[in-house]
Amino acid sequence: MKIAKIKFVLWIFCAFAVIRPVLADTPGLADLQRRAEAGNVAAENQLGILYAQGRGTEQSFPKAIEWWQKAAAHHGAAAMTNLGLLYLRGAGVQQDDDKAAAWFKKSADLGYVPGQFWMGYMYQHGIGVNRDIEHAKLLYGLAAYAQFKPAVEALAQITGEQALTSKNNGKDKGSGMPENKNGI
Repeated sequence: MKIAKIKFVLWIFCAFAVIRPVLADTPGLADLQRRAEAGNVAAENQLGILYAQGRGTEQSFPKAIEWWQKAAAHHGAAAMTNLGLLYLRGAGVQQDDDKAAAWFKKSADLGYVPGQFWMGYMYQHGIGVNRDIEHAKLLYGLAAYAQFKPAVEALAQITGEQALTSKNNGKDKGSGMPENKNGI
């Protein structure tokens, strides 16, 4: 349990690094602002990241939220995930698990891999939703299929925990894998 909490804190701390576009090639703030104002979803999301992190401008969560909400309105799944992370962490907003889950769900429903991972996390731990290990495994599996390393690790952990729980409760005699017709 302690390891899971440590991993969670690390994932939260590193979340923007995982889901944000590479900013090394970021054009000038004025150009980015112009593109965002023209409705470019990637620019809206990237501008939100810059404001949230205070990169190239003063840090402003209200402005980050404004740009992410605009991107989300244009079906920007990365912005939806960013909003979910803000609500999950309570960074610049009142911490709200239900709002975090709602944003992650919207992102996951669009097929955005980090959104699938975070929604799986919410189901695994019953944060903002009822705990549902099978749904968590499904979402982790979708993200793991795309080689998203945190999802691969979470799926391995959750599958291992479930196998141990089953074995310890006497519900399973082996590895948690179904036996074939020969009993193997």
